[in-house]
Amino acid sequence: MISRAAFLQQSVAAALAPTTMQGQVLQQSTIGVNVPLTGDYAPYGSQIVAGVQAAIDETNRYNSTLTRAWGIRTFDDRNSGTVASSNVFVAASDPSIVGMIGDLTADVTLTALPQYANANFAIVVPSVTADVITARGYRNVFRLPTSDANEGILMARAAIDRGNSSKVLALVSDGDAYGNAIASAFVAQAKADRHTVELVTFDANEEPKNAAAVAIARTPSLVFLAGRPDKLGPIALTMREQGYSGPFAACDAFYSAQIPKMYGKALGGMLVASSLAPLDRAPSIISYLRDFQNEVSAISAFSAYGYAAAQLIVQASGRANATNRFQVLNQLQQGGSYNLLVGQFSFTYSGDATQPNIYLYSLGATGFTFEKPAVASGFVV
Repeated sequence: MISRAAFLQQSVAAALAPTTMQGQVLQQSTIGVNVPLTGDYAPYGSQIVAGVQAAIDETNRYNSTLTRAWGIRTFDDRNSGTVASSNVFVAASDPSIVGMIGDLTADVTLTALPQYANANFAIVVPSVTADVITARGYRNVFRLPTSDANEGILMARAAIDRGNSSKVLALVSDGDAYGNAIASAFVAQAKADRHTVELVTFDANEEPKNAAAVAIARTPSLVFLAGRPDKLGPIALTMREQGYSGPFAACDAFYSAQIPKMYGKALGGMLVASSLAPLDRAPSIISYLRDFQNEVSAISAFSAYGYAAAQLIVQASGRANATNRFQVLNQLQQGGSYNLLVGQFSFTYSGDATQPNIYLYSLGATGFTFEKPAVASGFVV
């Protein structure tokens, strides 16, 4: 006779097992997420995980087949390349994992790239914009946010008045690899468009009043802040105090919730770039945007790109009826267009979007107002 404890255990197991209407056990396909879940970067990694989970929930709720269920397996990389690489080996031992999403920062992602490639994992990058991520020749990398170089190019085309022949300044802090990549591309494109443009690099420890005086002395008609707000924001504020009344533009690092509070009043009207489109103005995603908002409360760039990364893996798997990581990677390498939460994507040989874009927002005292995309498309209205 079966014991009461054994009976209850079997009943619970049966209730929790995913089944079809005929009682057939559903095949489990899993998406691995390799991001920091402890330490200083945990809040950002957790937002990516929340986005992935929301996309999986949406898929299982409305789009799952009668034979497959989707799941998530998280790996805490602790923002360490060594740990991230080790996590890839663990993930490769799980045959249900058909694709990976990660990592959060450039150095960790670069360290783990060889392991992802050796394991034949498609790695979808949700947050790293550094050009080097797609410059190493790996064919298993698919990056969603716009790269630094492409951001600089697009910003030069979109933010500089075509009829303006006065001087444009691009300001950057010395040693800021992120800012220098954007600034260099911005300057090169502005010169190609026959604008008068100059790159001004300040020492990271330069006093804002001295840096502002140097910039103002060049009599700019537009100042582009290419780098991190903690370095360039005080210089821009001091330029206003010293009499500069012209327009500012800024890179993606300035598109954050803290910026309007810190700079909205003094730098009001500044055009700020972001890879993230105004999702509430994208008709093609309205059907599931509300569910996403309900699940994560406040949508961030991290959660939005986490959601889109999961969508990419799910859609690639569905097109090839893929049930393992080799088939998913092969499908993504074949190309094609994918309709994701953050836009329509196809990828170059190296793994960047074939048609990169950024979206320009106007800074105000209480927030950002969407102005226009750098490249017009039907995604937003």
